[in-house]
Amino acid sequence: MKVLIVDDEIFALRTLERLLSEEEDVEIIQAKDSYEALTMYEEMHPDIVITDILMKGGIGGEWLIEKLLSFDSQAKIIVCSGRQKSELMKYKLMGAKYCIQKPVRYQELWDCIDS
Repeated sequence: MKVLIVDDEIFALRTLERLLSEEEDVEIIQAKDSYEALTMYEEMHPDIVITDILMKGGIGGEWLIEKLLSFDSQAKIIVCSGRQKSELMKYKLMGAKYCIQKPVRYQELWDCIDS
């Protein structure tokens, strides 16, 4: 399974990478911003995208969700953000399959991936 992680914070990238690498057969792709993520999605066709919402440069996860779903309406997107749960529901309405609050817990992440 290919998983694209999108976050501008290196600590968040490393944390998600560590949680994902505990399982076999997971290929991890990383992007530091939404532009890079969109390019990687089009080139590598990951099974799952895990994205933060707020990223440096002004183009964040909200833009990425819209672009990914316009490119692939079946894209499996998991939003992983430090925002409040009530704020995260907006992204489910946009088309994200799941929304997880940071800090991410192993079981919660894998429950989203496996469903």
